[in-house]
Formats: sequence, C-alpha cells, structure tokens
Amino acid sequence: MKLNRILGTLGLLITITTFVAFAEEPGVSAPAASTIPVPADLQPAVVQNENNAQWAWGEVTNLDSQAQALTLKYLDYETDQEKELLLSVDEKTTYENIKGLDGIKVKDTLSVDYAAGPGDKYIAKNISLESPDALPPAPAQPDTNTPQPGTSMETPVSGAAAESQAQ
Repeated sequence: MKLNRILGTLGLLITITTFVAFAEEPGVSAPAASTIPVPADLQPAVVQNENNAQWAWGEVTNLDSQAQALTLKYLDYETDQEKELLLSVDEKTTYENIKGLDGIKVKDTLSVDYAAGPGDKYIAKNISLESPDALPPAPAQPDTNTPQPGTSMETPVSGAAAESQAQ
C-alpha cells in the first residue's frame, strides 16, 4: 500500500513537471514577420531558377523559322489529353541529333526540355530529334513453321498409314 502511494505521487509529480516545462508563457507569442524595410540594393535579385525545367515528348505540328518557334503536340499525362505547346528557340538552345531548327520538319518526333520565359512564353533549352533508328524494333512475330520447345514438327499419321510405315 505504501509502495503504491509513493509510485502514484511520483507519477503525478512527473506529469505536472512535464506540463510546466513544455507550457508557453502567457502573453508571449511568436515573432511577427519583419516589418523593417530592407534597402533595394540588399534585397535578393530575382533569379531564373533552372529547376523549373519541364519536359515534353511529341510531334511537331507547326514550324516558324522566322519567329524561331515551333508547336509541339504532346500528351499531358496529368489530364490524359493531347495538348499543343508553343516553344521559342534562342541562342542558348542545344540540339541533339540535328544541327538546329532548320533540321526539324513537321511530323518529326521531338523530346524537349523547356522552361517558362518572360510572359506566357516557353523557351526550349534542349531539343532532341527522336529518329526511328533510335526507337527499339518491334517484336518479331513468332514463326509458325519452326518447332516450339517441347513440340514436334512431324505430322500425325492415321492408324492404317502408321501400321504400314511400321512394317
């Protein structure tokens, strides 16, 4: 009985001290956001983040060499709908499997890394021409004339013909 009373009192003291230790002081709140004005020369400059790059794979539907732009029809995987994307090309755009924008034709399949530019424009960072040679070959149809493992190519023989062959 005495042991139960001591353990109960000890448990109660531990509980009370835990609540007191983790309790906030009344009237103290988290500091508000700084309202001190920061001089313009000390504010961070807006930097175009390279991590906002996106990727699209699709078919070229329109080319405009003079405007340095192309339109790509692609499948939007989030909505499962085909969409068109107008991409601008600049001097920083890199190309794979082609020399430049002049090497692209309507109906070509492209893989494009792009980023949002000024306004509502999208700027192609890398354009890769997907050539039919790069695509894996279609699986060959199985040849029905070659025996499959565990099967025989011999034609079944009727009972009378089998007896005459056996003799």
